[in-house]
This record gives sequence, C-alpha cells and structure tokens, in this order.
Amino acid sequence: MIHPPKYFPGTTANWKLLLVAVFLLIDAFANSAYCIDNISFKKYSILSIPVPSKVDMTKLPKGKTFQVNHPQFILQYFFNNRDIFGMVFKRESKYGIIVHLCFFRSCEESPYDLKKVIASPQQPPFDQAFFSIKFPRQLQYDFQGLEFLSFK
Repeated sequence: MIHPPKYFPGTTANWKLLLVAVFLLIDAFANSAYCIDNISFKKYSILSIPVPSKVDMTKLPKGKTFQVNHPQFILQYFFNNRDIFGMVFKRESKYGIIVHLCFFRSCEESPYDLKKVIASPQQPPFDQAFFSIKFPRQLQYDFQGLEFLSFK
C-alpha cells in the first residue's frame, strides 16, 4: 500500500481533508475575483442621478446610473468609461431617439462625432427597451460629450 507523502512531518493530516479545504477556499475567493459588477436598472431606478439630455461625460461619477427626462422620452443609462448601456422606459411613438457621442464637451458638431439610432419613430418597442452603444474599435481618441436627441 502506497501512502501519500507527508508535507508536514510530525503531523498525521489526512490528504483528502486537506484537498477539500483547498477547494472550499478557492470557491470562497472565486466569487470576489470577477471584475464585472451587476447593474440593475429596475433595482436602482430610485437611485439614478437625473441629468440633462446633453452632458459632459468627463464629469460623470463612475459606477452610477443616470436618468434623462426629455419631453419625448425617459431613459436611464450606465456609462463604464467606454460603452453605454441603458433602457428606454417611455417614449412617444412618433419620435425616435439618437445618441450623439461628441468629440467636444459642448457637443458642437465635429467630423469625429458618432451618432447612433437607438429607437426609430413609429416602430416598437415604445417602452422597456434595452440599448447598448459600443465604443468603436481602434479609435485613437475618447468622446467627451454625450447627447440624447429626439427626431421624427
């Protein structure tokens, strides 16, 4: 019969018990090892920070949700310094929504700006619609302004 090697001379520790303890420690620390936090718009709808539809992204606090109360729509979004994730809670059906990522903080027009349609007019969904704006790959600059616009 082959006995497992003794790592600590003078002790009679069972190697199976030691193995189980190591796996339990790995499992305990694995939950805190992830670098992604869960964000829930429904859970944090009361805690969201109201902002205007045109905002300077360099002044936004990190890890918070923001709410835009526009006359034609209400939406919330989360900004992780690269991408924007959000939910349109309510909008008028005859208006669409455009996201305008601006090169300048004041959101004046520039050839470096990025505009994306997140909701088209007269097309569902009109409420509870999730959207995401991914930062373009291999872009050599950052956007400093963000604006949500309505259009017909």
